[in-house]
Amino acid sequence: MIGAMLGDMIGAPYEFDRGDKTKNFPLFGRGNNFTDDSVMTIAVAEALMNARGKSDDGIRAALVRSMQKWGRRYPDAGYGGRFIRWLFTENPMPNNSFGNGSAMRASAAGWLFDDLETTRHTAALTADVSHNHPEGIKGAEATAAAIFLARTGSSKAEIKAYIEREFGYDLSRTCAELRPTNRMDETCQVTMPLVFAAFLESTDFEDAVRNAVSLGGDTDTIACIAGSIAEAFYGVPEDIATEGRNRLPADMLAVLERFDAETARTADSGSASDKSRISFVIGDITQMNADAIVNAANKSLLGGSGVDGAIHRAAGPDLLEECRKLHGCNTGEAKITGGYRLKAKYVIHTVGPVYNARDLQCETLLHACYVHSLDLAKQYHLHSVAFPAISTGVYGYPKKEAAAVALAAISEWLSAHPDYSMDVIIVCYDAEMYGVYQSQARFE
Repeated sequence: MIGAMLGDMIGAPYEFDRGDKTKNFPLFGRGNNFTDDSVMTIAVAEALMNARGKSDDGIRAALVRSMQKWGRRYPDAGYGGRFIRWLFTENPMPNNSFGNGSAMRASAAGWLFDDLETTRHTAALTADVSHNHPEGIKGAEATAAAIFLARTGSSKAEIKAYIEREFGYDLSRTCAELRPTNRMDETCQVTMPLVFAAFLESTDFEDAVRNAVSLGGDTDTIACIAGSIAEAFYGVPEDIATEGRNRLPADMLAVLERFDAETARTADSGSASDKSRISFVIGDITQMNADAIVNAANKSLLGGSGVDGAIHRAAGPDLLEECRKLHGCNTGEAKITGGYRLKAKYVIHTVGPVYNARDLQCETLLHACYVHSLDLAKQYHLHSVAFPAISTGVYGYPKKEAAAVALAAISEWLSAHPDYSMDVIIVCYDAEMYGVYQSQARFE
């Protein structure tokens, strides 16, 4: 979801053709502030999280409450005239709008659900409360569907074919063909072909946003929607994500972090079984409801600081008693115990290397931590394992390098066991670590 807000912020200074329709511009400066696109993206995300399991009417009610709350909190974010009246009307009714506001706020629906049918249905509800014209609903559904397809491994060709078939948009024109004649237009009918041209021609997240801004016109919204799809397809570079988060107020950032904690970014694992996946989440590993959690332990296995200490405290004294019987563990190896008071049934203890840039064995040993932990999980017939970012705390392993090793090791293990389903969850202790993993992930 951060991709949508980044697109909004990066595109905001160039709205109304205030740019030169070029891809060569600074990503961030004084004018790169969030607009109504980001406010409503946050509002919809909060509503959908709060309304999990509710009826369609319950979801609509939650959407209205949240959108009005956030709109009134940030009344000067740049809303259109009809929508600002909607925000301040008691018991507001849909206004038959086909504005692109329905599409720019729908990204959360693309991440929160496990099937395309529910994704599209929920996206339609997010539009229906205000933008209930068929074109407005179509824009929201197309955005969420593209995000779902991108994050679940569809190729650009597959996404393009689906959008053309299901929604009837003409996606045959390139950015070069669209750019000269595009002007400020806030309708879904005009915006969505621009969005998909920017995404389909891109080489990475930043390139997609630059393509969107270069088209001119309603640049913040075009870039917002293109950025939301590009995030699902490529991930977002850590430095860009961090800059965007730094420009959000605390209340919006809190919703974004909650959203990231409640959703797992799923990366395709190449030749590994479709039953397996790698996902990232911000959270407390002791609260993970997996078959096993992995403890970044020391060689004694008798508890320590950081993740190690937290797991021992949460599991209770029986964990320490069992660990005493294991007589320690060598670096790169793994041993297993019960989970005791934890939600997880088992704890897999592995000892990561203390980082030394001159020691070539560090990478090998860190790689082995993940492989041996997964080997143990398979031996015990476990199918979901939550890992911390091993060795990135007091052991000093650089975060980017550690994430790259972790993802390589896990992906290789999944590829080597195509007939064994394994849900691997990497639990990040903060937004920065989450961004590191997201930037290292490779989306097909």
